[in-house]
Amino acid sequence: MSHPEYRPPGENDVRSPCPALNSLANHGFLPRSGKDFAMSELIDALNKGFNLSRAFASLQTLTAFTMYGKLFQKMSLSDLQRHGILEHDASLTRQDAAIGDHVNVDKTLVDLLLTYKVGEKINIESLAKLHHVRYADSKERNKDFYYGWKQQSLSFGEASLLLCIIGGATNKEVDAKVAEIFFKEERLADEWKSSETPIGFFEILNYQKEIEKKAEEVKPK
Repeated sequence: MSHPEYRPPGENDVRSPCPALNSLANHGFLPRSGKDFAMSELIDALNKGFNLSRAFASLQTLTAFTMYGKLFQKMSLSDLQRHGILEHDASLTRQDAAIGDHVNVDKTLVDLLLTYKVGEKINIESLAKLHHVRYADSKERNKDFYYGWKQQSLSFGEASLLLCIIGGATNKEVDAKVAEIFFKEERLADEWKSSETPIGFFEILNYQKEIEKKAEEVKPK
């Protein structure tokens, strides 16, 4: 499938700890600079790039602009680099802020993610198991590690978004190669297709609950 042209960020462009938003900028759904976009631009990008429903895209956008104190201003992807608002410890693909680079992808963590593939797919079991691995690693290495209810909810919400958006057209599973391209290059693979139906809030919330349930099932004893 043909997507808008992919261009990696240039020297003066900014990106965030979120691979989804970065990919929207890399494909031109958001300003390629990653700077100074309005709420309406982010809503359009989420809707056109990932087929989030207009209502859900609006909710996500309003929440982000409010949390970063940008409600009546423009936002840049660099705003999302602030630790402890949406960015958090025990990320799937970034190091904790206190011990490493929490903004740019750690490709060794992506390789770790790919070891949990099931039949060449990243699925609910993959992410549920990896959740515990990343939690344990961060807790051991980061003396400033903090992971409360909010951070756990964000983690499972991000996992749900990944499977419902990037896996939206493939039964909430992501082909391992598509996942590798998405995380390492922050690019939408040529073969990737968005969900045929708009993705709404309750779909994400309900699948988040399924991931939380699966994580409890596979929790190390």
